Amino acid sequence: MQKNSIYLIPNLITYARLLSIPFIIIFYLSGIYTLQLLAFIIFILASISDFLDGYLARKLNQTSILGKILDPIADKLLVILVFMMFINSDLLNIFTSIGILIITAREIIVMTMREITAHQGIMIDVIKLSKLKTTLQFISLAMLFLVSLTRNSNLQILNLTNSFILLTAIVSLISLIMYVKTVYRSITRKKSNET
Repeated sequence: MQKNSIYLIPNLITYARLLSIPFIIIFYLSGIYTLQLLAFIIFILASISDFLDGYLARKLNQTSILGKILDPIADKLLVILVFMMFINSDLLNIFTSIGILIITAREIIVMTMREITAHQGIMIDVIKLSKLKTTLQFISLAMLFLVSLTRNSNLQILNLTNSFILLTAIVSLISLIMYVKTVYRSITRKKSNET
């Protein structure tokens, strides 16, 4: 870990993303339109910060173990909690609700597996499909925010939003399978090296 990695710019951005989550939820659930709009703006900034901290970490050569641990945790908490915020929305159909549960379950499983492998001294790098998965998740949530804020009853727009969430669920499921395979290979490789 780099010296004073706690103060590195990418890590400070990650802290800000973590701190933004309760504000997004509280503001949106207030039912006050102005605060809900503010929640959407904060969410967009938090989503952008996910790509920004990774870019700055590479650009400024400020990667750290702390960043590698906190960044995915911040992403997953943001996705899980904001999706759960919409789970009972009348904008969703039964299939989309199931899709959200799949997305949420995937994030929880990966967080758990990361914790287990970290205790075994194994650091699992983010798989390439995860970047697409994260992008799709943020877009899906942004669409949910927009439809909710505009209360747009246009059936085509609602169907597009629901279809996009289902696509995100499918990609999330595929990325989970790939992640499990990666973890299995890493654990097997470590055991073979120890023998």
